[in-house]
Amino acid sequence: MNDTNQFELTVGLYSFPKSGNTWLRAIIAGITEMPQGPGILQRFVTDTHYGKVKEDPWYFQGKDWYFYKSHWKDEMTEDGGGKFATDKIIYIYRHPLDVFLSYLNFVSRNVAANAGKNLPIQFDSVEDLKPEEMEQLFQIFLEHQTLFPQNRKFGGLFEHIDLAKEREAAGESIKIIRYEDLQDNFTSTVEDICSFLGMEGIQVEKVFEKADQRTQQNGKFFWKRQKNNYLNYLTKDQLDRFYEAHGEKMTSYGYPRED
Repeated sequence: MNDTNQFELTVGLYSFPKSGNTWLRAIIAGITEMPQGPGILQRFVTDTHYGKVKEDPWYFQGKDWYFYKSHWKDEMTEDGGGKFATDKIIYIYRHPLDVFLSYLNFVSRNVAANAGKNLPIQFDSVEDLKPEEMEQLFQIFLEHQTLFPQNRKFGGLFEHIDLAKEREAAGESIKIIRYEDLQDNFTSTVEDICSFLGMEGIQVEKVFEKADQRTQQNGKFFWKRQKNNYLNYLTKDQLDRFYEAHGEKMTSYGYPRED
């Protein structure tokens, strides 16, 4: 990461796919008082799959801020052929089985017709999956902690989280938050983010309202913003197998068996 410039900061928002990064982007937009409107989020809190990091800064509290979103497991250092450095990282993660269900929704024809073309099953919605189809997809996630093990830039979910925790342990400028903490303790979690970024005087209640407005614009993409949604779709046997294989890791992330 870069040595902090007094008048310019580059902040990376990192996560494994479907872990809450789009909600986090909307929260950052709310904190920094970005206007609503088409294209604002992509322009100033850039999704690096669709745009460059260092094109449009957002001026706020005396600094030019470059915010970007990435699902890479490793920190980005190059973008569009140009090198850049990141001053601070905010990393968000979520209950792995809720990630699995949210990922299934994303790769369904309900949201992105081509996203799941490399899966063994194509389907219209999570609700339409037959038990044997859900089991086939579940087995992929059980083994690889991702639906796309061929994507090495993202890697598996556990590897992704562990790398972030290693950076934190090494003293890098990284703030790790959980999706569920935003749901349960929005005010204190956002206050921690603001403190980490060095921002002052933020009215957190307005941040929630603005972020909620942005994320309600696309119900299909955001699907079901709730905790423990996996309990509505997975069987006890599937949960038993997942926790038998990964229970120690899950507990270390703050997700002991609850069902």
